[in-house]
This record gives sequence, C-alpha cells and structure tokens, in this order.
Amino acid sequence: MTRRDWLLFGGLMLVITVIALPTLTYPLGRDQGEFATIGRGLLHGKIPYIDLWNPKPPAVFYLYALAMQLLGSSTAALRALDLLAVPVISAALFWLGSRIAHWRVGLFAAVIFPAFYFTESFWTLTQNDGLVLLPMALAVVFAVKAADESESWRGMLWALGAGVGCGLAVWFKYPFALFAVVPVVAYVAAQPHPCAASLSLIPQGGFARGRDFRNKQTSIWDTAHRAILALLAFLAGGLLIVGGGIAVLAGLGALDELILSAQVTAQYTALTFNPQDFGALMQMALGFRWRQWGLLWILAAVWFLLGRSGERRGRLWGMIVLWALIGLAMMLVQAKGYDYHWLPMLPPLALMGADTLDRLINLAAQNGLARRSQIPATFLTVLLLLVIEGQGIWPRAWHYLTGREDQIAYYGRFQAGEFVADESLAVATYLRERVAPGDSLYIWGFRPEVYYLSGLNPATRFIFQFPLVAPWYPTEWRQENVEVLWAALPPYVLVLQVDYMPWVTGRNEDSHTLLQEYNELNDWLIFNYEREAQIGNFFVWKRKTS
Repeated sequence: MTRRDWLLFGGLMLVITVIALPTLTYPLGRDQGEFATIGRGLLHGKIPYIDLWNPKPPAVFYLYALAMQLLGSSTAALRALDLLAVPVISAALFWLGSRIAHWRVGLFAAVIFPAFYFTESFWTLTQNDGLVLLPMALAVVFAVKAADESESWRGMLWALGAGVGCGLAVWFKYPFALFAVVPVVAYVAAQPHPCAASLSLIPQGGFARGRDFRNKQTSIWDTAHRAILALLAFLAGGLLIVGGGIAVLAGLGALDELILSAQVTAQYTALTFNPQDFGALMQMALGFRWRQWGLLWILAAVWFLLGRSGERRGRLWGMIVLWALIGLAMMLVQAKGYDYHWLPMLPPLALMGADTLDRLINLAAQNGLARRSQIPATFLTVLLLLVIEGQGIWPRAWHYLTGREDQIAYYGRFQAGEFVADESLAVATYLRERVAPGDSLYIWGFRPEVYYLSGLNPATRFIFQFPLVAPWYPTEWRQENVEVLWAALPPYVLVLQVDYMPWVTGRNEDSHTLLQEYNELNDWLIFNYEREAQIGNFFVWKRKTS
C-alpha cells in the first residue's frame, strides 16, 4: 500500500461522496425518528430507558446525539452519518482487499460497498445495522494487523482495538455479539504457518533433524504464546467497552431497564420464530434483496464457481466467507428479514465481488487481451460502479434539487407501507405553527419522527405505542403512561390509523382501534381533547380550552 494508492483511494472517495450527497435530503423514517428523538433527549439531560424508553441498546442514540452536537439538529445532519462512516468502511475494505489479494481487489471492494450501500432506501440508510459496519470493519482490520505484527507490542494494541470494535458492535444490537467470531478467525487466518521458519532445506543428518524438530517446537510454542496474549488483549478490549457501558448505565440508574429491554427484545424476536410468519417475511425480504443486490449475489456466486487459484484463495478468504455467514446468521436470528438487517453481509460480499471482477479481468488478459488493457478495464469497471451508485440516487432527487418540486412533493416520493414522509412533514409544520418549540406532544402510534421534526418533546417516556400494546411488556406501564399525561396535558395529541404492525405489537388492529381497548387513555383523551383535523393517517386532537 503506497502513498499513491491512498491518494487514488482518497480521490475516489471524494467522487463517491459527491455522488451520494442527495441522500442528505432524504426524510427520516420511523426508526431514524426514534433514534433522533432519544438522541436529542440525551443532549437535554434525559436518561435512556428511564426518561425515554426503547428496546434497543443505546449506541445509536449516542451516535445521533453526537451528530446533533457537531452538525446541528437538521435531518441532513443525521443523514451525514452515512457520508462520514462509509469512507472509513471503504478504507478498511481497500486495505483488506489489498492485503488478502491485490490492490485492485481492494479498490473494487472500496467502490462496490458504497455503490450498493448508498442505493438503499431512506428506510435502510442511517440505521443501526449500517452504522455498526464501521466498528465491525475496523475490528477485522485490527485483527489482521495484530497477526501481522504479532511479534511486536503493537500486535497487542491492534488486538485490543479489535476487541473494542466488537464491544461497540454489541451496543448497537445484542445479536451482533456473534460477530466477535470473525476477528478471532481473522487473526488465526492471517498468522503465518507456525512451522514456516523451519521449512527451509536443512542438511541431512541426525543432528540437523534434531535441530529441525526443536526449531519447530519453539516456533509452535512462540506462536501459541503470542496468540494467547492477543486473545487476552482482544477480550480486554471487548470487556472494557461492554463492561464500561454497563457501568455507565448503572451509574445513571438505567441498568434494570436495560436488562428489561433485552428481555422484551427476545420476546419480540420470538414473535415470528414460527415457520409460517418467518417464511412469509423471508419471501418478501428475498424479493427486495434480489432487486437491490442481484448483481452482487451473482458476483459472489461466480466467486465460488471460479474455485481456488493458488494463494488467492487462502485462509483469509475463508474468514471472508465466515464473515458473510455470520452476517447471514445475525439477520436470521432477528427473524424479521427487514431490509436493513441484511447490511452486515455487505462488506464481505463486496470483497468477494471485487475478487471476482479482478479475476475476470485477469482471465481476459490470459486469453488474448493485452496486459496493458487491464488499466482501461479497471477504469471502466470503477466507472460502471459509480454509475450504479448515481443511478440509484440522483433520479429521485433531481427535481427537488433543481427546484422543480417543493419539499412536500419530494417527501411524497418516500413511502413504506402506510408511512408517507410528506404526512410527517405536514403534521410537524402544522404543530410548529400552533405550539411553542420545546412544548410537549403525545403520539399514539409509531411515528416518533414527528417529535423531532416539530421540535416538541414526548409527553411520556413511551415515544411509540407498542410497549403499551404488546402482551410481553409490563402491564403497569399502561397506568404509568396515563398518570403522567394527567399530570401535564400536552397541547396536542396525535392518533394514527391503518398502521397495522402485527410483527411489532402482536396484534392485527391499527392504533386507532387499539386505543378503544385502552380505556384509561381513551377516557383521558375524550375528556381533555377535541379532534381538530386529519392529515393523512394522523388524527390531530387539540386540548380543550374550557
């Protein structure tokens, strides 16, 4: 890896980032809305789980809070997280591809990843499963570096860094603990053969053979000793982050709620752990994944068909395959198949696809294509990947960027089920015109992005309805929620309709219907509020003046 290689990479990342800039205009989905609402609360002194409840680990909330602190409270500031993370992930893939195979493999991987990442939907970008790829990719790089420098004290620091990366991954989602296997295997795979030092030709004779045997024993012992130290450093890094996070939450008094969040997450996951629901979700997910990743899957399939090619398919490639399988396992164990659950598979698939493209260019050169034509072939391949990225981003945003449509019309292009982003923007605008910033709001449904867009604070710690609906949550929360609302009436209440989410709530009814079963909340609403308007699927209730 020369300075020229990294200059080439830097220029390429600049082009890729410019192509991806329209993603800054994407609206927030439900999940991004909850991350943003909790992140803003953290900046205002709120305690996660205690003041703002959520079933996910807290890393993404603090990451969103950091983005707001550094870049401001706009939607674009949050979407910039992808633009900041992707170049670093691509740099990790560039280094890994160059280390495992050839600089061109690293180059292709560094372009394949953003080409398929940035062309994901607004729903999938800036998600837990995408942002976590940063510590994951770095953990693999650090593990390989630890093996490369295992004879130096720096190897221990790299192993420590790999453990830190895995520890951070756990704080994004609990199933990501499975990823810890990948850096460990990467370290082992990157190690030279323990007997490599003694494989040189040694003169015949009993003394020589005895010395050879002792050299082998010493080499094996030294390798094992270094591996044990590296493993201890790796575990120390992971425990430092996981244990440190637990200590911080315990100091905030939120540890019990964190444990409860893990318990209810397990029950939520188990909701679709049956053949019928799981099969239906996977069938839908595979159709969408094929539309998004069809070319990438074809390249990965060709990679397997090409088979071994000398050292090009060594032990580190086995680690890459394992990485993809672990990503698949992390998706399957969540039992939902959501679009963003597939993202942990993208880095290893990018490396496999990159190696396929490199080998195809080499095969073409061996079968008559002049070797000097490999440079134009490389350039055209990179150009094609840049076109794929641009084609997946710019057509949707072009009319908005050129002023041919306003933001409401542009947001109307972003839809997922009954969710349409222009409704969120319209409701937030409606509220901002009638309520002072920083006032409270209560939403009965799962639309937390409105809290963030309107600048209003959740009236209770339950920023969405399913902890008050699903049977695996504490029933006393329903009474707690109403008591808080009686103590401080928010100026407005929003009630959602046609938001059918049986895979989240365990119920087939929408929020409007479920409200009729929640007698305490329904009575509170009717007694204190009157319906003022309907905006899309939002029923807007205003507090009575008398």
